[in-house]
Amino acid sequence: MNQTKNPYINCGVDEEMFPCMGKCYHKSKSPHINSYETICGYCDIMSSFPYGEKLKTITIYECQLLGYGKKINE
Repeated sequence: MNQTKNPYINCGVDEEMFPCMGKCYHKSKSPHINSYETICGYCDIMSSFPYGEKLKTITIYECQLLGYGKKINE
């Protein structure tokens, strides 16, 4: 099934460059935690708790309006 993106929304972020810092999210100002906060009302960010020996986290970025999603291991 080919899902059509919403062409009438022009935030300037295409699927290749999603998530875009400065348009979709920004880095939290907390000096203790490396976390991110959404700017766009359609974007969500979810992070896992640190796990494993190297305490890695998984951060999932989603755009509810355009249907974009990306998972990043940190």
